[in-house]
Formats: sequence, C-alpha cells, structure tokens
Amino acid sequence: MSETPSQPASLARFGSLLGDPLRASILVHLGDGARRPATELAFLVGASPQALSPHLRQLTDGGLLAVERQGRYRLYAIASGETAEMIEALVSWIGQPTRQVKHDPRICCARLCYDHLAGRLGVGLLDYIIGNDFVSLGQDGPSLTRAGDDWCSRRGFSPDQSRSRRPLVRLCLDWTERRHHLGGRLGAAMAHRMLQSGYLRRHPAARSLLVTAKGARLLRSGMGMVL
Repeated sequence: MSETPSQPASLARFGSLLGDPLRASILVHLGDGARRPATELAFLVGASPQALSPHLRQLTDGGLLAVERQGRYRLYAIASGETAEMIEALVSWIGQPTRQVKHDPRICCARLCYDHLAGRLGVGLLDYIIGNDFVSLGQDGPSLTRAGDDWCSRRGFSPDQSRSRRPLVRLCLDWTERRHHLGGRLGAAMAHRMLQSGYLRRHPAARSLLVTAKGARLLRSGMGMVL
C-alpha cells in the first residue's frame, strides 16, 4: 500500500478519537444501530450530559457519528455501516481475553451488530449460506453467487443496490462467538427483512434480539437452525 502524505495524520486523528474511554464507550453503545439522544448516552456511559457534550462533538466532527435533529432532541448514531463494521472489527481484535468471559446469554444468542445479525444467529446464518454455496469465499474476498442471488430474491433478502462504498458481502468477526458473521449490504438486508417480517424483535431494554415463534419455525425448517 503506497502512502500519501495525509494518511499518517488521518490515522493518528482516528486513533485519538478512539483513545478516550468515554468516546469509545459511546461508540460501543451505538453499535446496535440505534439513534440515541445525548441524555440517554450520558446515562449509559456514566457521565453527565455536560461532560459528554465535547466528546459527541469530536466524534461527529471526526465523521464517526451522525447527528439528526428530531424536535427538540439531537439524536446520535454511528455514521455508516462501514464505520460500524470497522469499530466491531476493532472490538473483536482487542477483545481476546486470556480467560473465558461470561457474556449475557441473550447477547450471545442473537443481537444486532449495527444493522446486521450477530451472535449464534449471525454465525449460524453465515454457515448456512456458505454451506449452500450462496456465498463463495474466493481469493478476492467473499461474493454472492448466482444461486445466492436467486435465494435472496425468493426470501426477500435482496440487498439495496445503492452506490455505497460498503461491500455487498463482508465477513465481520463476532466478538462473542470468535467466528465470522455476515456483514455488508447483504447482512443488513437479511436483518431488515427478518425484523420487518416478524421473525425477530428488538429486545426493549437490551442490544439483543428475540427470535419469535414464527422466526424459530423459519430457522428450523428453512435453515436447519435451532438456537
């Protein structure tokens, strides 16, 4: 990779944004794709709204957070799918404990990693689509096969065709399973469809997802998965 003069400075700025525990905590708490007001984020990270304000400004100015005004509130969210997957990869890379850590079983079972599925559900879905040759793992990275394109069309999983820099298929290292789950635009399309169709529901007070009875039937009969 050839270096341009701005790359070291840009990398240093990125590192400084992640180098503060409060800013890092904000990013982790927005990792489920939610949009949250500053007051809620302050409660989640254990800081006062006044103390949090400059950190939110720095993350927004640095391009890691997007902010949207809704009435009297300013809602903060991870800026993009690419940003979320990069942060998740970093969390997985540094989160290799020397001893086994016990995680919330709900988080381990099924959760959102920004806008795609993670935990045993996400890993199992990736195993299923690779095992059925819907995604191939070539030297140039993972790609959707013709059979996979047909399967996505039948299931309503066809990804958005926008000109996003985000790849269609991306493998994202899962920090609880220590294996990959499916990210990219395809992973986002699958999660959106399963939530929209009532196969999954967001947990009202956690990052985890609830698999409905309808979803359990789909996973068992359509994909041979039992969570």
